[in-house]
Amino acid sequence: MISTSDLAGNFASATINYSVNYNFGGFQPPVKADGSGIYNLGRTLPIKFQHTDANGSAITSAVDQLVVTNVENGIVGTTPVDLATSTNDTSDLFRYDDTANQYIYNFDTGQLTAGTWQIKVVLDDGSGYTVLISLR
Repeated sequence: MISTSDLAGNFASATINYSVNYNFGGFQPPVKADGSGIYNLGRTLPIKFQHTDANGSAITSAVDQLVVTNVENGIVGTTPVDLATSTNDTSDLFRYDDTANQYIYNFDTGQLTAGTWQIKVVLDDGSGYTVLISLR
């Protein structure tokens, strides 16, 4: 809450809400950030990114989620893939790699089918970032 008064004794206050979001560093290779990537079905696809605070310092303790949905005829599906069955990483949460200073999820594409899929990273600040991948 912000409060102020003028020299005549008039008082006013206001509540100002704001949110602070991380700086998302974008999807890292091998994922092509422009959505042009074609990957082999059945292989592990490492999904990697970095995010920092306003000073450029790495955020290392965030709880970020992966959501994967199919895309048909240019329309993104509404039912996400159940990532609890992934053989490479457990659940749908990214892990932080201290050595590479990035978040990573080794996504097992073997549970999908050939076609186009939307990869969405949901950061724990509430923001989300997407990229399309194609599997053959």
